Amino acid sequence: MKSSVSLVMLACLVATACTSASPVAPDLTASRSSVTAGTTMESELNPRSPGAGWSPAAPTRNSNIVHVPLFIQDANGEPPSSLDTPLFEARRHNPILAPDGHQVTLAEFTAVSGSASVQCLANGTHITLHLRNLIAKGVYTMWNLVFDAPGFDPTFANLIGFGAIGSPEGTQNVLRASASGEGDVSALTPPGSLSVFGSIGACALTGQFEWHVVGAYHIDGQSHGASIGPAGTAVEQFGFIFKR
Repeated sequence: MKSSVSLVMLACLVATACTSASPVAPDLTASRSSVTAGTTMESELNPRSPGAGWSPAAPTRNSNIVHVPLFIQDANGEPPSSLDTPLFEARRHNPILAPDGHQVTLAEFTAVSGSASVQCLANGTHITLHLRNLIAKGVYTMWNLVFDAPGFDPTFANLIGFGAIGSPEGTQNVLRASASGEGDVSALTPPGSLSVFGSIGACALTGQFEWHVVGAYHIDGQSHGASIGPAGTAVEQFGFIFKR
């Protein structure tokens, strides 16, 4: 595994605040029904029409957003204990500041809601995210995480790909939330190499054993192209999980 992933995922293995939790969920050992309760499953997709050439399947919709607790802590480096706790990110213990300068609380951090719509096309996997209750005017980037069978485990041994959604240059995965905390982003990830390491198939829904789309909030107010940026400048806030 390339060393560059340490800024994003494997850093949690040495961070004092890290446990066996997932980078995009408190517990990915839960049953399939709880993880994908809001997801239109692969068996429900429209099949290709016989004799009519290739036809894209209907979009898969996932409204089961997952809040990420792994990379946040309180002033003492402990998991936050109440909704009014001011938050710090876990890699460098930097305060998580909103664009207006106030320190984000756990209630604000976990308020985000929304949905993802995914469609496999001839030239890659297209995803559209509709998000609400983001940090007002905050800068966010969206990331693909690809896992080999048997899927996520706490050692990240099965993580085989990580990179920006859309262009590998990281030019299509950025959104700035509105003053009311709303934001949308839409991008097509082509098959092939991802921006940080590994690769993704032509259809992430069917070609990968497990696929996560994760949203990271940028404390420094900047996106960093193909990478998530220097440690301590961003924190993963939410995600959507797709598993065959």
